[in-house]
Amino acid sequence: MYEVVKHILVGSMQVRAEDIRPAATREEIGLDSLAVQELAALLDARLGIVVHDWELLDTVTVEDVARLVAERKAAV
Repeated sequence: MYEVVKHILVGSMQVRAEDIRPAATREEIGLDSLAVQELAALLDARLGIVVHDWELLDTVTVEDVARLVAERKAAV
């Protein structure tokens, strides 16, 4: 799921691919609270899963985001 999240971040949110690595924090890749809301909407639109922005704000790294997305996708 990490690669899916990375693809969304690079393709739709203009995050630089070289900045994205599993241990990168949201702050390191430039995901502020507004960007997190956009990511939540994109996850819903692209993957059909609901991940609330406040849940994404509770994550620390890109890997944490990918893990949360994988858990939600598995539950669908």
